[in-house]
Amino acid sequence: MREDTPLIGENSQRKGSPWYPIATMFLVAFSGSALLAPHVQLYTEIFCYVHYGKSDIPIQDCSIPPVQKMVSKAQAMIMFLTYASTLLSASLYGRLSDRKGRVLVLRISTIGSFLYVACDLITATYYKSIGVALMFIGPLVRGILVGDSVLMAAVQAYIADCTSKSSRTIIFARLMASLFIGSAVGPFISSLLLKHTQKVTHVFYLAFFVDLVNVVYTNFFIPETRSLSELQEASQTSKKSSFSSNINVFSALKVIVQEHPTRMARHALLWIAVADFLLSLVRRPPTLIYAMLKFKWTAYEGSLYYTYASFMKLMIMVCILPLLSKLFKKETHDESFDFDIWMVRIGIGIDAVCLALAGVASSGILFATAGMFQSFSMLAQPSIRGLITVMVSSNQVGELLGAIAILDSVANIVAHLGINTLYSATVSFMPNLTFFICALIALFSCSAAFLVKRKEAVF
Repeated sequence: MREDTPLIGENSQRKGSPWYPIATMFLVAFSGSALLAPHVQLYTEIFCYVHYGKSDIPIQDCSIPPVQKMVSKAQAMIMFLTYASTLLSASLYGRLSDRKGRVLVLRISTIGSFLYVACDLITATYYKSIGVALMFIGPLVRGILVGDSVLMAAVQAYIADCTSKSSRTIIFARLMASLFIGSAVGPFISSLLLKHTQKVTHVFYLAFFVDLVNVVYTNFFIPETRSLSELQEASQTSKKSSFSSNINVFSALKVIVQEHPTRMARHALLWIAVADFLLSLVRRPPTLIYAMLKFKWTAYEGSLYYTYASFMKLMIMVCILPLLSKLFKKETHDESFDFDIWMVRIGIGIDAVCLALAGVASSGILFATAGMFQSFSMLAQPSIRGLITVMVSSNQVGELLGAIAILDSVANIVAHLGINTLYSATVSFMPNLTFFICALIALFSCSAAFLVKRKEAVF
C-alpha cells in the first residue's frame, strides 16, 4: 500500500449535494436580513445619543438630517471595512477553495459572521459605556474571515461541482430562493420581536443564536464535493503561484479577459462581468434610511418592507423563473444561452426602471410598490451565474468565481462610499437624487448586457 493511499476509501465519503450549501445560505440570509432594519435603528439611536447628549429620544425625533449624515458616514465606513478586508483576502480564499475544498471556506465564513454579530450585540448592549469601536472591528473581522461575496463564490463553486451545466440556472434559482426565504422570514421574526419587546437588542440575540447554529452545521454536517485524491491533485498543481500573484488581489481577474468561451462571442465573459459589476454598484441603495426621513418609517415598517420584498423575490425564483424556463428555454446548449442572456437583460432593465420610480414616489405606499416591482429584477441573478459558470472549463470555475467575488467586493466598496457620500451630501435638499443616479448606473449595466451575445454559427 502506498503511503498516500487513504485508509478510508473515497467511496465511503458522503456525496456533496447542492442542498447542503443552500441550507447554509438560508441561515446566512435569515441572520443578515433580520438585522437590516435593526442595524439602521441601532446606528440612528447611537448617533442620536451623540447628537443630543442624552438617551430615550423617540426614534422619529432622531430621523433628522444631522443625525442621518452621521449614520450615513458610519455605514459607509462599516461597508468599506467589510469589503476592503474581503477584497484583500478574496484571492487567498479562492485558491484555498480549489486546494483544500469548498467546505473549509464555508466554515471560516460562518465563524466570521458569528464574531461579527457578537461585536454588534456587545455594542448594542453597552455602547454608552464602551463606545462604538466594536461596531467597526466586527465588519473588519467579517471581511478577513471570508466576506459575503467570497462565501457566495464558494457556494456557487460547490454547486457547480455537484451539478451539470444544463441544470445550473435552476439550481442557482433555488439558491436564490433560499436566500429570499431567509430574507423574508428574518425581517418578519425581527419585526415581531421589535413589536412585542420594543428593544432592538433582542434581534441581535436572535441573530447570534442563528449564526451559532450555522457554525455547528458547517463544521460537522456538510460533506466535501471532491475526493481526497482530487484535492491532493489540485493542491499540487496550484502550489506554484508566484509571490506577486499572492499579494496582488487583482491578479485573479486575468481569467476574465484571457478566456474566450467556445459558444459565446469573443468578449462575452468580459461584458457579463461588467454588467454584473455595475449591477452590484446599485444593489443596496439607501432605501430604509431614505424612507425613515421621507415617510417616517421605523425599523418595524422597514422589516415588513424587506419581508414582503423577499417574499416577492421568492415567488419569482420558485414560480415565475421555472415557468419561463419551461416555456422558453430550449434543450440545446446554444439556445439555452439565449434564454439566460435575455433574462439578464430584462432583469437589469426592470431594476433601472424601478429605481427611478422609487425616486419619484410621493408616498410610502408608492415607494413600497416600486420596491415590490423591483423584485422582478432578480430574474437576472441565476442566469448571470449560470452563464458565468459555463463560459470556462470545470477546473476554472472556482478561479473565475473568485475573480467575480473580487469585482463584487470592489463594487460594494465603491457603492457604499459613493452612494452614502452622495446621500449624506444631498439629504438636506434632494435626498432622492441617489435613486436617480442608481437608475442611470443600472441602465449602463443593461447596455453591457446587450453586448453579451452567442457566437453565430458558421456553415
